[in-house]
Amino acid sequence: MARSLELPDGRNVDLDYFVEWRPYLWRRPLEHALKFMGDLRGKRILEIGGRSGRMTSLFAMQGAQVTMVEVGDLAAAQAEVAKWGVTDQVRFIQTAGGFDEIAGETFNVIFTKSVLWCIEPLGEFLDAIDSHLAEGGRVAFLENWRGGRVLFWVRRNLIHRSRFDWESHYVGIHPDQIPLFEERFADLHVRRHRFLVYEIFGRKRRAG
Repeated sequence: MARSLELPDGRNVDLDYFVEWRPYLWRRPLEHALKFMGDLRGKRILEIGGRSGRMTSLFAMQGAQVTMVEVGDLAAAQAEVAKWGVTDQVRFIQTAGGFDEIAGETFNVIFTKSVLWCIEPLGEFLDAIDSHLAEGGRVAFLENWRGGRVLFWVRRNLIHRSRFDWESHYVGIHPDQIPLFEERFADLHVRRHRFLVYEIFGRKRRAG
């Protein structure tokens, strides 16, 4: 069942549209993320890996100033943002994978959805994220869970029904990597949904 989300201007939108794929898996974690992020009006948000621009649009419609960093083509995301009339609140940056274009900038919220699961080395990437998090800032990561042998078998034989070697190529966030987040962010919250999606929320550590 689709979920409606009320925007600050009183409009209601279909949250599942912005979830983009498999809302039965990602809707609840996204609802939790939005609650954790709080009132976005006037906030500076960095979205890493915005792809279609749907989440970027949703954040902007809630009053945020959004910087979307993406390694792929930006045309679809730019069209999506224009469709919702929030172009003036969004800055697009196409990157080869780093953050050189935003050197020295900080953000109130940094968000990813299905991005960190394929990053290696993850620790160094999280260090870069932390360097762009403002004092009092929050991180909200919605990420794929790597899973074990049973899940790999289900993916290969029941869901995708292919000969793709998930064990070798599908990385995902492994429980052993959670300390990488704990070392960098305060008040870390980690929850796994339906054995497939991690929500990982945290705050900027206080200096000293």
